Amino acid sequence: MRRVFQIIVSLSFFGFISLEIVKPVKWSFTSNPVKASVGQTVDLVFTGKIDKGWYMYSSELKVDGPMPTEVEFINNGSFQKVGKLVSVNPKEKYDEIWAGKVNYFIKEAKFIQKVKIIKAGAVIEGKIVCQTCTEKDGKCVPNKDKFSFKF
Repeated sequence: MRRVFQIIVSLSFFGFISLEIVKPVKWSFTSNPVKASVGQTVDLVFTGKIDKGWYMYSSELKVDGPMPTEVEFINNGSFQKVGKLVSVNPKEKYDEIWAGKVNYFIKEAKFIQKVKIIKAGAVIEGKIVCQTCTEKDGKCVPNKDKFSFKF
């Protein structure tokens, strides 16, 4: 019995090692302006380079089902969100799986979130969460990336 247990654990271990982490979006984070003072509104710009053969959903979806792109902030009292996350020029198509129109990106995705700086030395941190799918077989994977802005 012990031998069987060892074999199962060994096979499971090697199975986990061989799992490939799929990350079809590479994010970059900028702000406009780069420097800001208390009371100023800043655009946080999230730009994702999407691998060939993949697409990513927008932050604004008209159907239930796919995971929209979202930004999750760590609230530390140094900033305040102004409005919602805005998708910049997404494409739109009718998706039979979701039985409705979806907004999505190929090649590059861009999002802007406005924030107001309310404390000197503001630090804005969090993560961007999205869902990417392959055009080849429809396989979808969730993606998360951390970001940090310092003013």
